[in-house]
Amino acid sequence: MLVLSIHPRRRDAVREDGLDRFWKHLRIGRRWLLNGWQLFMRNPWLLGGMGLTAAVVLGVLELIPLLGGLLIALVAPIMLSSVYLALEAIYRQNMVLPVELRLSALKQSPRQLLAVFRNEKRVLPAATASLLSVTTVLLIHLLVRLVVGEAWVANWSNLDHLTLFGVLAVALLVFVLYVLLAASLIYALPLTFLRDEPLVPSLRQSLKASRHFTVALLVLLGVLLMPLFLGMIAASLSPWAGYLLWLVIGSVTLPVVSASLYCSYRDIFSAHYNWMPADRRRQAARGGPTNNHSGPCDF
Repeated sequence: MLVLSIHPRRRDAVREDGLDRFWKHLRIGRRWLLNGWQLFMRNPWLLGGMGLTAAVVLGVLELIPLLGGLLIALVAPIMLSSVYLALEAIYRQNMVLPVELRLSALKQSPRQLLAVFRNEKRVLPAATASLLSVTTVLLIHLLVRLVVGEAWVANWSNLDHLTLFGVLAVALLVFVLYVLLAASLIYALPLTFLRDEPLVPSLRQSLKASRHFTVALLVLLGVLLMPLFLGMIAASLSPWAGYLLWLVIGSVTLPVVSASLYCSYRDIFSAHYNWMPADRRRQAARGGPTNNHSGPCDF
């Protein structure tokens, strides 16, 4: 029997390379977060108002029995696409919002969450992204019902050990599926609405980029989940305290994380040639125009 082994020095080198890459991607995630904060501070009135409105909408929809998750999946791509459009405009203005325009920006922030529908060419891709999102979430819910049934909505502390283990395994699977759905959309939306790329190829590009930068994106995910965890802790003391805490923190973290994702989009799809669609790569190889409107998001 042939036994294959890795030389200890080579194994140590592979381990060091893995650790170096891990820390490198952590620094990339930190840089995206800092750049997102700086972009947010250019117009916190508009972005903060959009974040507060989104937090209210998501909080209200979450309270609707059975349909709440599906409605969130329906509106989330629309709101995120609109936030990307606002961030693109703020980035290109390259200025801090003047004092005299702050109140106006705050007033228009709720309407800005539907900005993706102002251009009729964006209506069909936006509707398609929302339909894809809600269909995926519906299929996940059906899978959960088929596998664990009523145990999913029961009090987990009353379940026997075997059933509880099965429910926890399904919960982990659901989390992974939600992450894959988010990974397929976070870059597909700016590619579609900011660069006029077709939606379906953009979904593949988004998933590929998210897989490569998983560690960096986990930094942003940690910040995004922070108001949820803090709200759950506060809700154990008072339901209203949890909801108010979610609104206050979410009104900042939602737009900041969105701005960080926008900066990561500009960083990835301008600096890394292999993320381009095939037709754009062929144009770049010939020296032709690539219609690449992205650029690094450094300040």
